Amino acid sequence: MSSTINPCARQIKFAGEVRTFNLNDSTVLATIAGGQDLRNLQLLMKFGGRRPLGGQFGDTPAACLRRFLEQVYSVSDIENVIALGLIGGGMAADEAFQLVKEQVTGKPLAGNALIASEVISALFVGAAEAA
Repeated sequence: MSSTINPCARQIKFAGEVRTFNLNDSTVLATIAGGQDLRNLQLLMKFGGRRPLGGQFGDTPAACLRRFLEQVYSVSDIENVIALGLIGGGMAADEAFQLVKEQVTGKPLAGNALIASEVISALFVGAAEAA
């Protein structure tokens, strides 16, 4: 990651701390797009060859955003957007997936859906406008 703040990076309180979420990171974007290079090999393996944002309307960030806007998102939408956002914000992949397992998986959906919605929205409109 570069030393400048990414305009899509969002600071959100999650799991008791203010954390940085950013889907506009080159490795995360390559993973979402299904690109196969060494930067995102570990992430591709985490998703077992599936597109991380796959679901109703397609597997693009716009399709995922639409699911949140229309409130037809899935549990995997919530988990994957949060995990990818944390990774793009600088957290190691294993740590991000472990945190999601502890704080999202099996928990009530509403609060985490709100966080995921903010993270995916920031990719389109920037962090300041998503607040």
